[in-house]
Parts: sequence; structure tokens; C-alpha cells
Amino acid sequence: MKKALLFILLFLSLSSLPASGWYIGGEGGYALNFMSTVTTWQNTEYRPGHGAEAAFIAEYSFDNGLALTTGARYIGKSFVYYHKYQNAVPADYLEMNHFLEIPVTLRYAFKFNDISLYLGAGGYIGIWFLSQWFGKAQSAAESVTGGAYTEISPGYIMKHDGGDNLFEAGLLGEIGLSWYLENDLRLDFSLRYDCSLTSLVKGYQENTVNRYNDTLMFTVGCLVPIGDVK
Repeated sequence: MKKALLFILLFLSLSSLPASGWYIGGEGGYALNFMSTVTTWQNTEYRPGHGAEAAFIAEYSFDNGLALTTGARYIGKSFVYYHKYQNAVPADYLEMNHFLEIPVTLRYAFKFNDISLYLGAGGYIGIWFLSQWFGKAQSAAESVTGGAYTEISPGYIMKHDGGDNLFEAGLLGEIGLSWYLENDLRLDFSLRYDCSLTSLVKGYQENTVNRYNDTLMFTVGCLVPIGDVK
């Protein structure tokens, strides 16, 4: 109930601001993901992984430099699992996790003619809908007997089980530059950081080892005004 009241108060306070208008568009970019977890295995690393981001954007801007931005985005958050045992490498593969998310960001822009610098903060919720593996691994029996590596088929789909938490939520912060072209067409260049607050693992067991995604993104967006934007 308290959260609902806070949301209503925030909505009313924003709706009382001087209006400017809507922008819609899209963006795409690069994502560098960092897996945050704890492992007790020696010579084991979780290395950053590369991915892509694409989003539909809807923004409502106000005359005083504030803007409320939301939309729907796809993002691939990957990491590399590397394990070395003596002189062998029984596991070295990339896990690509695919998410659909809804971010909400409150921005403030400092305008300088056709250029503006903006800062933003907000949060996001999302669904982890697919996971793929690329690389090589070795089963427990193979590691004991010294068997050959098992090459993982490129794009092998890992099935989710009851221990996976498919819901994701987190906070985000961004800094960016907007460039206004003719007919109010706008190009946005953003540097954004997402900090996940939910583990990829359900904490239903004692001493659960949690895994969190932190993602750094660089995106380029193109937005157009809807109606008369003041």
C-alpha cells in the first residue's frame, strides 16, 4: 500500500510539471556484462561477456529539462566460465542469457542550443527467457578419467529448471548526449549501467550461491517528436 501511494504521489507531481511532448524511437548498442558470484573452486573464473541491446523508446519531456523515459528492450547478458584443472581446461564456455526488460528512467537535461547533456536514474524489471552455451565442457566422469572434452554445440539451449529465478529487477544510472537535427529529429548517445538486485538463482536452499548481473552499455538512439513538441 505504501509503495502504491508513493507511486501515485510521484505520478501527480510529474503530471503537474509544464508539459512539452512525446518522443518515440529506438536504440541499439553494445553490452558488457559482469557476473557477480562466489565460487569455492580453485582456478575458476567468471569473466565478463559481450552482448547486444535493442529497445523501443517512449519519452515524455517537460519544459524544465526533465523527461520520463520508458519502453521495451532486449538485452543479451553473457559471461565466460573458465575452469583449469592441473594442466587441462575442463570447462571454457560462454553462457549467453537473453532478457526482455522494461526500464523506467527519470532524466534531467542541460541544453546548449542543438546539444544537450543529460543525467538519468531509474530502475527496470525483466524476464530471463532463454540461455545458450558456446564453447567446451567436461563432465564429472570425464574429468576423473581424463576423458576428452565435450564440445558444446554452438548456441546449445540450456533448459531452465526450478532453481532458476526468471524474474529480474534492478537499478540503472546513465549519462548521455542528445543532438537535435532538422525537424526535431534527435540522436541520443548513452552510457548506462544496470545493477541487478535479483539473483539468477532462487534462494530456497541454505547457503545458496547467488549470481547477479551488472551490465555496462553504450547505446545510440534515434527519436522523433509526436505532434508539436515545444
